[in-house]
Amino acid sequence: MKILWIIILVADNLLPLLLAHFYPNYKHKEMALSVLGSRQSPVKWIYNVWCILSGVVFCIAPYALYQEKIGGLAIAIWILLAIYGIGCEIISGFCPLNENRQDEDALTKIHGGASAIGFMTLIAVPLLLAIMQFQAGDIIMGAISLVSFIATFLFFCFFIMGEKEKFANTILRYGGLWQRLVLVSCYVPLAIWCVTK
Repeated sequence: MKILWIIILVADNLLPLLLAHFYPNYKHKEMALSVLGSRQSPVKWIYNVWCILSGVVFCIAPYALYQEKIGGLAIAIWILLAIYGIGCEIISGFCPLNENRQDEDALTKIHGGASAIGFMTLIAVPLLLAIMQFQAGDIIMGAISLVSFIATFLFFCFFIMGEKEKFANTILRYGGLWQRLVLVSCYVPLAIWCVTK
């Protein structure tokens, strides 16, 4: 299961780079990942099916962490990752958004709400991992997870700030970039754990 999870963690970041080649005018720095799965996207079926499969793995794979580190923190991490998998991946895959923000319908609202909840839960995971690893005396992994949490929190703040009109002409407007960096920062400690344990 760990091998499958590491494949998902890597592919979650690489697949969008590949699919974007088949989506004219898609801009990685400015556009969210969800746009690849929007109803206007030429690669929507591939991206949305991938999201659903990835979400299922995020619901199941963290069980390996729970088996190794039985306890409250391990359960909490598993639950948070499952919520992320259901919200950001599975529901988003089944409810693709409408790329036109002025024409927001029910599916787009469901997608937005589920994604927001999923991202919020994912952000907490590196912090809980750091606490668990420090408690176990694994200082190096704890430090990596803590740095990952700090980076994740900063990039998420940039992502949220970039949505505000007053930051439209600043570097913060690159929401797609910040979203990707949030994912990479969160995935790093999980990927290292999969490889080293």
